[in-house]
Amino acid sequence: MQRVLKCLMLLICLASTSFTRAAEPIVISFGITPQQSPTELAKLWGPICQYLSKRTGYQVQFKTSKDLQTFWTDTGDGVFDFIYINPPRYVNAHATPGYSAIAKDGDSPLVSIIVVRKDGPKSVEELQGKKLAVHNLIALAALMAQAHLQEKGIDITMTAVSSHDSVYRTVEKGLYPAGASILRIFGMYDPATQAQFRVLWKSDPLPPFAYAAHPRVSLKVIDRIQRAMLEMDGNPEGRALLAALNIKAIVAAKDSDYDVMRKMKLKLE
Repeated sequence: MQRVLKCLMLLICLASTSFTRAAEPIVISFGITPQQSPTELAKLWGPICQYLSKRTGYQVQFKTSKDLQTFWTDTGDGVFDFIYINPPRYVNAHATPGYSAIAKDGDSPLVSIIVVRKDGPKSVEELQGKKLAVHNLIALAALMAQAHLQEKGIDITMTAVSSHDSVYRTVEKGLYPAGASILRIFGMYDPATQAQFRVLWKSDPLPPFAYAAHPRVSLKVIDRIQRAMLEMDGNPEGRALLAALNIKAIVAAKDSDYDVMRKMKLKLE
């Protein structure tokens, strides 16, 4: 009888352990390109990850890296299950380690800009020999602004100031005559802040930032995450979260949406 009871207790413990493991939520890491400080990114993207967790039943965790170079390395190493990434870097991430686009920012093409104070330079020619504040020396906005200025024969020195927010702060304080950023982030600021600046130059629009999944993620998980993102603009809470990022909606995407980037062959480093 004691042997029977011990066997029953063992079976109950094993069943309980199996149930507990089965009930544990699937943990998903969502890597966000560090365009802003980690604190600011967490304020903006943490609630979105929480929203996706509620909508999918998975445990979606906000992740980023200490800087862009580390993020590109982490992405190349496949550290994140999902990523939010700019179009040319998505092309790289698709090649290695195989991330595939599942969604993109709707009505939000990527546009690089050069901003100055409202009372600052009136033309890009006035930037000759000056310093340009940039988020990071390898940031896409910085590289596109530099390429445009070089095409016009304008020599500038790019100076990294750690984040897009720092670009605007240093330009507003007069520490730099101009800065490179992207139009979507500029649109995140309130009208009073925007009024302190003037956009001196805009690039031609590129495809929006991509949301992409690592090949190890199951199709079931991808489908559930994708549906939750695509439905955000139809939900009051979801719309408010997107509005904070100056994004109207997230729409479906596929890898071929970024073929235009492959044809451009941008030199990112």
